[in-house]
Amino acid sequence: MESRSLLLSVVGIAALGNWGCSGSSPNPSGNGGTSTATVGGGSSGGPSTGGANAGGAKSTGGTKSNGGAASLGGKSAVGGSNATGGTPGVGGAVTGGAAPLGGSANTGGSKAAGGTNATGGSKAAGSGTKSTGGTSSTLGGAGTTGGAGLGGSSSTTIPTGLLDPSYTTTWNPGILADTQLNLPLGSDGLPVRTTVCASPQPGANLNAAISACPAGQVVQLAAAKYTVSSTVTLMKGVVLRGAGSQGSAAGGTTIVMTGGASVLAIGSDQDQACYASDFSTGYALTQNAVKETNTVTVGSNASRFTVGDLAVIDQVDDATVQEGDCNYFKRVDKRSVSERVEIAAVNTTAGTLTLTTPLHWTFQSASPYLAQIARVNTGNVVKWAGIEGIYLQGGSNPSYTGQMAGGIEVSNAAYCWIKDVQTDATIGGMHIDMTGTYRCVVRDSYVHHSADYGFGADCYGIVLRCGAADNLVENNIARYMNKPIQLSVSGGGNVIGYNYADNAWADPPTFQEDTFDTHCSFPHMELMEGNYVPHMKASTTHGNSGYLTYFRNYASSQFAPPPVAGSTAKQTGNILAVGFDPGDLNMTVIGNVLGSSAATDLGTAPISTTYACFGDGVACIYYFGNKTDISYTSLWSHGNYDTVTPGVVWNPKITTHVIPASLYLAAKPAWWPSGSAWPWAGADLTPMVGTLPAKARSDSLGK
Repeated sequence: MESRSLLLSVVGIAALGNWGCSGSSPNPSGNGGTSTATVGGGSSGGPSTGGANAGGAKSTGGTKSNGGAASLGGKSAVGGSNATGGTPGVGGAVTGGAAPLGGSANTGGSKAAGGTNATGGSKAAGSGTKSTGGTSSTLGGAGTTGGAGLGGSSSTTIPTGLLDPSYTTTWNPGILADTQLNLPLGSDGLPVRTTVCASPQPGANLNAAISACPAGQVVQLAAAKYTVSSTVTLMKGVVLRGAGSQGSAAGGTTIVMTGGASVLAIGSDQDQACYASDFSTGYALTQNAVKETNTVTVGSNASRFTVGDLAVIDQVDDATVQEGDCNYFKRVDKRSVSERVEIAAVNTTAGTLTLTTPLHWTFQSASPYLAQIARVNTGNVVKWAGIEGIYLQGGSNPSYTGQMAGGIEVSNAAYCWIKDVQTDATIGGMHIDMTGTYRCVVRDSYVHHSADYGFGADCYGIVLRCGAADNLVENNIARYMNKPIQLSVSGGGNVIGYNYADNAWADPPTFQEDTFDTHCSFPHMELMEGNYVPHMKASTTHGNSGYLTYFRNYASSQFAPPPVAGSTAKQTGNILAVGFDPGDLNMTVIGNVLGSSAATDLGTAPISTTYACFGDGVACIYYFGNKTDISYTSLWSHGNYDTVTPGVVWNPKITTHVIPASLYLAAKPAWWPSGSAWPWAGADLTPMVGTLPAKARSDSLGK
């Protein structure tokens, strides 16, 4: 295959000409042929005003270059032997004008982007050694630590102008300190608990052992199989720890549920944690509670709150929120934008509440928004509980859709965690459900297959819902379910980081479902970083979402074989890497590696052939409902590599080409394997796709 570099732009409204749904790719010779593009700008309203995106002014693009950086899975620059950029490209002109998917490109000239002194120069910002030109860039392989290409950076400092601050928030998820026992956190970022209060054997009453255990201690299970007929529930800050999620047959711990309910639970409220009956009165905000601040003003009602309370803030929907057919999982219907918070201080004189975490949204006090804050009822909240090292089987949701998970149900919880848990095809309904949680963590776990395949069967892997905020879902494997990872009315500040999610179930199996998806409105201000997830989508089947950020993910648009449980059929419908349905708004897509090619073909779906599809199309990099919808006109995209261009597409309104290593990690995490490169995916790396630990772990399991 011919390899070439084409540095194009992406921002707002676009008219892609021959790059649309016709299936044609850019002129392979780079001679002749033009792509017209229009570009919209940032949001005129955004979360602080609730306003819709205004589009923005048009800008003029430039010409495109056919030399320079190497493509994914191919050799180095086309147009000469010069490995640092080759001879200048002749590519057809790209007229700019407001386009997320087209616009200004690298201008030919004496060098393509890269070379010895172009973007990144001989060494890009940071510690890496690869600039935009370079000798080769292949998909796969081991890679090296650091690595800045295309102006990339091994620093976590976010360059000025890279993000639109109205589209994004500050992500600092999970458990930041152990304030229960005031001990250092472990290398995995979780509290360390070593004191064992009980070691119940199979046949013992596990709920009794948990109830008798002092806070901060461990109920240690044996390397054995436990059978239970009712849910094992943690209602206080203790840890239920097994001998490993490999299960009793391999020296670990298995818990088998024989009755119809969740196998394990932290908290007991289930889906009722979403609704008004689980809260005190909703008290009106007397002033706006501003994004990135931690003060909420409620006047005389401040006295109704105490330090340590969990609460939810929500407001009435405006026209940008499309509830669709889902009025569920909200305290009050038509209050879709919500966020779980914790009270750090109460000032009755000033009438203010101080929160432990800055807000991710501006909640407005005036009509029509009428923001309120409601306290979770006393006694319903669980803090500092953990579940570790257990294989779960047999659970289900015996009641109405959405009531509870079959595996682990976590509700009204804060600073709780799930680590090294496995669920399998004996589990029905959701496998892990985080309902109204705050600063909880799901990590190092493996959820796969389902006992209840079907639409409307809650066949989901890991779910965040009901205003859940500031949670961390990291280093997990989620496969062979209808929605391996899902956000539903999530509350902002959550990070879905470094997971392997694949093989979403659908009927017919030739239709490619979303491996990462959103459900009921209005998931917002969430970060998806560093995941191996073939098909990223924000569907609006049950409501829209907005202000989501997709950063340094690898989305190939092809599932691993077999693509769907019970079928080896090649998928032919809905093949895409990134998709936004009509009504989604103000999405950010930066530094991702998108699409498939002959060199990376897994054989489970057609390789990518179309850059952007509107309403319909085959094997798309991007999918949108239409060219005039806000999902397209408000897109903020920059520095993504795709296999159709093939090359890195830049936003002409963003002057920096430096892509930081992470948007939430200060450095390579301590749990990351020492011999493996981090970051592992990005258009600025060589190779652009390295090894994700969760994917390597899944491959080793062979399931």
